[in-house]
Amino acid sequence: MSNENEAFESQFVEDATSLILDPKHPGLGDVEYLKRREHFFALAREYRLADKGVPRVEYTDNDRFVWREVCAKLKPIHEAKACKMYLEGRKILQIPTEDTPQLADLSAEIKELTGFGIAPAEGLINFRDFFGYLARGKMLCTQYLRHHSKPGYTPEPDMVHDVLGHVPFLVNQEYVDYVRLVGRASQLASDEQLVAFNRLYWFGIEFGLIEEQGEIKVFGAGLLSSIGEMEFCYSDEVTRLPFDIFDVTQRDYDPTQMQQVVYVIPSVGEMRKQTEELIRKFGLDASLAS
Repeated sequence: MSNENEAFESQFVEDATSLILDPKHPGLGDVEYLKRREHFFALAREYRLADKGVPRVEYTDNDRFVWREVCAKLKPIHEAKACKMYLEGRKILQIPTEDTPQLADLSAEIKELTGFGIAPAEGLINFRDFFGYLARGKMLCTQYLRHHSKPGYTPEPDMVHDVLGHVPFLVNQEYVDYVRLVGRASQLASDEQLVAFNRLYWFGIEFGLIEEQGEIKVFGAGLLSSIGEMEFCYSDEVTRLPFDIFDVTQRDYDPTQMQQVVYVIPSVGEMRKQTEELIRKFGLDASLAS
């Protein structure tokens, strides 16, 4: 979103009550795909709003094809560029690469390890509600997959993004404590402050890089789930800046474009320290930053 007012207003839209796909979505002409997406939308929304946990779903051959294709292409890039915390999470969870995983199984395993869990998402959720789930120790995750005609592309977050981007981190206690802190603080924030927390989440949790033993590794879920973004973030076309929360929270972003500016985080601990400074600056509950 190139216009800052548009970015501000977008944080507070109401959640959709029926399936809405991007006009350029490759699945728009596929009747069977649309039926499945409508089913996934209704099922996830029902379970989420009633707090019924994560439903078990059946995946098709096309879904499994997409999953295998993406996993195979991401694997060597992850091995070379992903941060240690992510790779350790993948190893602990043993996320399958040949068959589509069930979120319910992943959620149960994560719950035992860190107390965090997964809640189903029918699609994009407004940011205050999204952060509210983090505050309660739940990561919203989708269960649908992108269209099989273009396994390397999606105009929206999907299961590839959520499971191969976010989920491996949820077995790390330092990480889940941090995202819960951001979630709790956001629930006390004004609308203007919420924009700052959203930018923090975007440039840190979604598109951050991280220092690791003298190297710069990929940390953000938006990078880790995208072959193109992982390659692009190391290119000369991208400005890589040291993480400074007061710069981060003033910078707008465009979610429809490859990210031209990314931040390098010294560590999750340092990101938390700076976040606590932001919480104090905003005059929010001091106990959050203790």
